[in-house]
Amino acid sequence: MHQRRFRGLILAVICILFFVVSFPMNEWFCETMPRHQLLQLPAMFFLGMIAALLFSKYPAIDTSWGIAILILIMASFVFWMLPHSIDAAVINPWFNRVMHLNMVAAGFLIMMISGNIIFEIKIAFFWMVSAMVLAIGITLKSFNILLCSSFTIGQQSETGFYLLIAGFVLFLVTMFIFFHGLASRSRNRKILSAN
Repeated sequence: MHQRRFRGLILAVICILFFVVSFPMNEWFCETMPRHQLLQLPAMFFLGMIAALLFSKYPAIDTSWGIAILILIMASFVFWMLPHSIDAAVINPWFNRVMHLNMVAAGFLIMMISGNIIFEIKIAFFWMVSAMVLAIGITLKSFNILLCSSFTIGQQSETGFYLLIAGFVLFLVTMFIFFHGLASRSRNRKILSAN
């Protein structure tokens, strides 16, 4: 009973935070590109991840469905990083809400499939995400032409700089998880062979 109330309370907090970030504070986030891309989008993604933690059991998802979901999530990330999509999200409030809901759904789905999909596919996905973030960061930082008409070249360059840092950090974290996973598997195999 208490656990159900706690989940209900956390879910209510998530809904309130979504409303605050998506409605009253949306104009503030959309004023600059770094706020929009580096704060608002990740905030929605993490709200989805936290919402997924409220469910103790996820439906069993096989590898093929897990890969399909990861491809769908990656495609949505690419779509919302396109300059035209960014401009449309800033100009049209309803399109912005669709982006917010998509980010929440992506975070939720990532957590839902994380326990069912095999380790190598997870690593490949995070490598692709880090490569995408690095590529976008390089593009925004190096181009001297305005890619998104809703923002300035200075904001574009600043966003690219922080995306480069984020992509590099994500790449390092993924490498650490990869080699840590390999080491753990090697130890487990040695223990099994010894027994």
